[in-house]
Amino acid sequence: MSYAAENDHSGEKRWFQNLRFWRIAVLLVLLGTGLVFLIDARWGPIPDVSGGLIIEVDPETRIYVGDKLVGISGVAFALGELFGDESHSAIAVELSDPDQPITAEMLSGSHATIVSQSIGMGISDTAMGVGVSGTVHVRAHLIRRADGALDPVFALILISSPPKHSPGSYLLPIRLRKGPAPSAFYFHLAGLARTEAWHPFMNILGRPVNEANTKFSFTATNPPEPYAEEIKAKGLWEPTGAK
Repeated sequence: MSYAAENDHSGEKRWFQNLRFWRIAVLLVLLGTGLVFLIDARWGPIPDVSGGLIIEVDPETRIYVGDKLVGISGVAFALGELFGDESHSAIAVELSDPDQPITAEMLSGSHATIVSQSIGMGISDTAMGVGVSGTVHVRAHLIRRADGALDPVFALILISSPPKHSPGSYLLPIRLRKGPAPSAFYFHLAGLARTEAWHPFMNILGRPVNEANTKFSFTATNPPEPYAEEIKAKGLWEPTGAK
């Protein structure tokens, strides 16, 4: 009798040890999870715009907006970060006059002077997000600060009508530094273009299918000849603002 009882007990365990049973169970769990994801993605909130501005630089380059460190080796700004929204304070500064000249003191403080500047580069009707276009212009300034330090700054001017904001001109001052401070690396604008990234899978779900950006590409180069030796010997002014 004890032998029969052991056989019955062994039979009760067979369903638990059945590999096919567990494969089917795992498949059902995965299908259920996928269905929940699809429902959430298909009917969840859809952002009004997608994209913004991309700053592309050499590896290990510190990127500052004004005096604040915002990224290393590259950074992307969504529209809400640039112009401000319910969750972000604007990092771009609105100019009171669209034709307002950019001065050394606006970029580097009182008593600063511009010692060298490049010919500006711009692109019109470019993307700052899906459905949001505008004009961008960038010019490189080499500035002598009040303390005598050299301070290269790229002045990015954005002319646009961002969501929930009135049309206007906005200033985004960009500083690039690489290597130990004080950095001796000098940068120039290598490219400015509109980019689009397509997401076919999101299109199936009825979501926005592309991401539109304006991309700025910067790379290290030789500094202006009159200041090359000074930059090599003393380096450049470096902000102290933390990320």
